[in-house]
Amino acid sequence: MSKKISKVLVANRGEIAVRVVTGLRELGITAVAVYSEPDRTALHVLLADEAYPIGPAPATESYLLGERIIETARACGADAIHPGYGFLSENAGFARACDAADIVFIGPTGDSIELMGNKLSARRLMMDSGVPVIPGTEAAVRDPDAAAAAAAEIGYPVLLKAAAGGGG
Repeated sequence: MSKKISKVLVANRGEIAVRVVTGLRELGITAVAVYSEPDRTALHVLLADEAYPIGPAPATESYLLGERIIETARACGADAIHPGYGFLSENAGFARACDAADIVFIGPTGDSIELMGNKLSARRLMMDSGVPVIPGTEAAVRDPDAAAAAAAEIGYPVLLKAAAGGGG
């Protein structure tokens, strides 16, 4: 389904929101900012064509409330939501909720977020698809002895990463 996008709600704050708003305006697309109470005079709010409050300072009471973000997008007539990075950008449920609300989520599908959100399942998918991957383990390493054995087999240097979660 291809949908013309003329108004985008930017579900983020700070520098990323400024960059998205600026890009949207350069493309002639109406930029909608959302903001928590202390962000009401933030640059992304001032640069946007429209801006709407979404709650108090804690992100858990504003920028992370997907339902409120979608309600705001519906109320202002936004065709799409750009999550920026962080906050709701890697939330599979939010991507699916946007789809269910007939609002374009500017990002990967909920299924893709879910699959690629776990480094072990993402690695397995890439290997099964014939994509070259660097040496590593195929299962979670749960204790120091197993980590040392894996490192000895793989060779140094090694990088230890959580299978899921933010922070790269």
